[in-house]
Amino acid sequence: MSGSGDWLSQHARRRANHPALVHAKGTLSFAELETAALTLAGRLRGLGIGEGNRVAVLLNNDPVYVVLVHALAALGAVLVPLNLRLTPGELRELLEAAEPSLLIHGGALGKQALEAARCLPAVRVLATAALNTLPEKPGRSLFGPRLDLDQAILFTSGTTGRPKGVRLSLANHLASALGSEQRLGVDEGDRWLLCLPLYHVGGLAVVLRSVIYGTTVVLHESFDARTVRQALERDRISAVSLVPTMLTRLLQTSDAARFPDSLRFALLGGGPIAPELVARARRRSIRLAPTYGLTEAASQVCTLVPEELAARGDSVGRPLAGLELRVLNERGRDQSPGTPGEICVRGPQVTAGYLNPPKERERVLASGWLCTGDIGALSPDGYLTLLDRRSDLIVSGGENIYPSEVESVLLSHPDVAAAAVVGRADPEWGQVVHAFIVAETGGRPRAEQLVAHCRAELAGFKLPRRVHFVAALPLTASGKLRRAELRRRISPGGLPGPSD
Repeated sequence: MSGSGDWLSQHARRRANHPALVHAKGTLSFAELETAALTLAGRLRGLGIGEGNRVAVLLNNDPVYVVLVHALAALGAVLVPLNLRLTPGELRELLEAAEPSLLIHGGALGKQALEAARCLPAVRVLATAALNTLPEKPGRSLFGPRLDLDQAILFTSGTTGRPKGVRLSLANHLASALGSEQRLGVDEGDRWLLCLPLYHVGGLAVVLRSVIYGTTVVLHESFDARTVRQALERDRISAVSLVPTMLTRLLQTSDAARFPDSLRFALLGGGPIAPELVARARRRSIRLAPTYGLTEAASQVCTLVPEELAARGDSVGRPLAGLELRVLNERGRDQSPGTPGEICVRGPQVTAGYLNPPKERERVLASGWLCTGDIGALSPDGYLTLLDRRSDLIVSGGENIYPSEVESVLLSHPDVAAAAVVGRADPEWGQVVHAFIVAETGGRPRAEQLVAHCRAELAGFKLPRRVHFVAALPLTASGKLRRAELRRRISPGGLPGPSD
């Protein structure tokens, strides 16, 4: 396994006919994938795309997306994956931050892409169908760019209310792949089913680590529980990446049947994992590998191997090889074993920094440690228990939601004087959004009106599932919102305010 970044070309020589990508319409071998990627690289070169140029992609899981990942790597260009579920206004903010030269979209997403790029004349918009009509420009394309160059900028959420562009290099992905291999193992016949979206780090990581390993990606356009279940039975799948919502739906496809022995593990991350869900999966013979990951660490940080699940089911495992992990108190000192604190990580998997925010960059690079804002506790022998995601962040179906963003939209409604958003535990989605509203004097907003108002500005997964009308929001003496109090009101046994 080379450390130079030329993994695709190496496997195209050594395992030319081995399937690299299996999808609904056929299969690409490693040799065919290399040819397709180099051809596309030549066409993109004709548009002026080269080392360091950024290319935004608004596209469903599709074979051309995988080819694009490798073509851009061959050019030394930077992939900027965009979340398909965002509104044009939300996408425009990301384009303004990333300043890509090109925005490539799937045909069905053309209207969304054009609207997002409106008033951004430096961004050329191109449909995937037009890629095949472009002339190739001769030049040098090698799958061996410098490993420290940015390979991708992935936008992730935090608690600041604005997306952050995480810069990931090929070196980050390589370190992540090697650490995952040491923890979970790799077999040359592995087939990793990819049903996570490619704009998530968990999806992109599967594409890159599979080409590093020389193993097969089985690509699904999206997650459909019955289709995934059939693929597990039919396609000799050995690994699959899921979030808790996906696993819940997968278990609902059949209450009695065991899952096939060919499935070596199901990597389960993207939010807190309910013990009941782990128990249900074990009863169905699914070899779960619970994991705690971050976009900033190129996916996995800690992973529990299936063999440890019976004894350590409340843990997300130990840090991957090469990663250091500390749990710190508010003074930045290490907590004693079993005592909760902020999770901080350091290692070659971790991003060099964010896109354009000096303060965040300083925070990430202070002593080389990334302070995640997540809360956990370490056992004496180094196993991490994840206690909560970022205190204010809402994780719904694997998607991160900033409360302040939803609050800002709610406050733009003329009948809303104050608004606060928190997450409520949900057995299917992990969490769902609840909004607390103080109406303007004389205002009489209804819940459905406020949800409709949000729908015009926000992606569907960010919409409030329930709206509570209250006389006042709970505040500290200094005027800060007491979110914990709102969470208690809507927790089981709590006393929510009046609601539509």
